Amino acid sequence: MRGAPILRDGLLYVTSLAGYLTAIDARNGKVAWRFNAKSPIHGTPSLSGGQVLFASDEGKLYAIDASCGKKIWELTADGEVWASPTVSKNAIFIGDASGRMYSISFANGAVQWKHELGGQIYSSASVVEDRVYVGSGSGELHCLDARGGNALWKTSTGEGIDSSPAVENGTLFVGSLDFFFYAMDAASGAIRWKFEAELGISSSPAVSGEAVVYGCKAGVLRALDTQTGKLIWERRIGQPITAPPVISGTTVWIQAGMTYALDLADGNLLWRARLGNSLQSAPVVTEKAIYLTSMEGDVYALG
Repeated sequence: MRGAPILRDGLLYVTSLAGYLTAIDARNGKVAWRFNAKSPIHGTPSLSGGQVLFASDEGKLYAIDASCGKKIWELTADGEVWASPTVSKNAIFIGDASGRMYSISFANGAVQWKHELGGQIYSSASVVEDRVYVGSGSGELHCLDARGGNALWKTSTGEGIDSSPAVENGTLFVGSLDFFFYAMDAASGAIRWKFEAELGISSSPAVSGEAVVYGCKAGVLRALDTQTGKLIWERRIGQPITAPPVISGTTVWIQAGMTYALDLADGNLLWRARLGNSLQSAPVVTEKAIYLTSMEGDVYALG
């Protein structure tokens, strides 16, 4: 399982490379229902308005009834889809491997617009104030008008962008495979600062207060000052980090072979757990439990 689980109303929704969307009772781990997409699913599902949305390798986007697993509609894109759908104002935004970004009606799956970005899209979009931000394999971060799909600006990095951008207080944060982590002006795309890592960055960032946290493929997790880009702390995990960190309260969780809990203030290790050979997706953190998925197809609940 590459995609992270999502939790709503006592059900945990998980996707798998075996092609299934599965709803699991979060209290006891029993399967409530399962939908077979018949093609690998790489992305994290989204949940909105009682519908679970996800895309498959075949380029199909599905809307599934969250209560029973019945298909509501499906749409076929122009290329395979690894990204996770983003829902905003009754529209779904998602990109495909052919380099096209789509706006799709939440109600019936109709394409409202699509825009050619010129490079494969494996990252998920962020939508803020009628602007869509997404990276592409051509190494460019694009900003599109959410209503019509018109290009507003684009900023180039040295290599492709797999990291999904985070936008906070007018600043966009994103990593690139060119070994740099960037902070850009969300209005214009101007680069405010960048920080060099040891290897490429696929991990999507998490922002909390004045800290932005991300991991790189060299196995290093870092917290940087959002305003200046100066290093606050770094923690060497040892295994490549491709999953996004999750911040809850004063704790940072990251999965890279094992599950790690770190202190947000200084990066000190609080605890770690080995739950299989390959944990690469973001966990779901609640007050009572942490829910995790592994590449072996296992789902875990930790108290």
